[in-house]
Amino acid sequence: MLVLDSGDLFFEKEIPETLRASAKLKAEAVARIYRTIGCDAVNVGERDLLLGVTALKELEKKFGTPFISANLTDTKNTPLFKQYVIKQIAGKTIGIFGLTGDTEEMTSIIGKITQGSVVVQDSIKAAESVMKELAGKVDLVIALTHQGVGRDWVLARRVGGIDLIIGGRDGQKIREPRKAGTTQIVQAGEKGQYLGLLEVSFGPDKTKAVRNSLIPLGNQLADDEVTSMILDYQKQMAALYVPAGESPASPASTSCSPCHEKEFSSWQATGHARAYESLVNRNRQFDPECLACHTTRFEEPDGFSMKLQQKGLLGVQCESCHGNASEHVRASTAVTHQKPGKEVCTTCHTPDRSPTFEKGYEVYFRKAKH
Repeated sequence: MLVLDSGDLFFEKEIPETLRASAKLKAEAVARIYRTIGCDAVNVGERDLLLGVTALKELEKKFGTPFISANLTDTKNTPLFKQYVIKQIAGKTIGIFGLTGDTEEMTSIIGKITQGSVVVQDSIKAAESVMKELAGKVDLVIALTHQGVGRDWVLARRVGGIDLIIGGRDGQKIREPRKAGTTQIVQAGEKGQYLGLLEVSFGPDKTKAVRNSLIPLGNQLADDEVTSMILDYQKQMAALYVPAGESPASPASTSCSPCHEKEFSSWQATGHARAYESLVNRNRQFDPECLACHTTRFEEPDGFSMKLQQKGLLGVQCESCHGNASEHVRASTAVTHQKPGKEVCTTCHTPDRSPTFEKGYEVYFRKAKH
């Protein structure tokens, strides 16, 4: 069996300086888990570069998981990572190479993330070069890509000999492999919601048949070594922000209630008021990616911060929907607050987190309205 990842393994969004310590801790935890489950290769996506190329190489050296990319180079066109790896599985030789999309959008994002130190080379030319090196050496070629299904289709049509493309970035859930010539294309969604299981069988005439399935992953954790690592990571994260001997922050309070008693009372009955509590129940109260939507104005000026852990800003409070009111509270001045609408809600109620939210928006909004 091969365990492969198409990229954007570690992070969902840019990392402010205040969260770099927790981001490094998370990256190490993920890399350690990937070593334990026997990951064979990870394609480098743009978000994997958020801590820098050096940090990624240090993770590779420490935990042994190969990060690969055939078209990410430095400014002198020198490859930054292994372009491909070759694995022996069940008597077959498998070649695996990585590609990151070379669109203007992607090159701009990577240029910004790396301050121009990483260059995205032409993906088609890079794939052609790798295929020449693998020719006659392998029984099966797998491309791990981070560019979207549309460009995967183009890759399959323009570069011959690729047997499988395991793609990512646009979050498609492809149950039945899409065929482009002799190439099979699959994706397994995003954010760890599904595990893609692709079975390949070889015929006597060197033909290859594939069968793909997507296995949904729930919230329950098995009692195993990986779960132990996750719990250990959560303890380390808590230790970063809660001094020894102190308890984690208590339920939220708000300074709005004295003047907005009716609205405050209504808010207390909503799920927004218990948003932080829901993290505590799952030991996720020190995960920045969770706190961004379960605290008030996370890492914004006068908002909840990982460093300060302000107890009064836990949960989705007034300012989450109506904007920063710190000056209003300090000076008791009249202000015009923003009126929350769908665009405010969907920053957290995204399709992967709240799949029924868009369709049932009016029902959800009535639950929070006051």
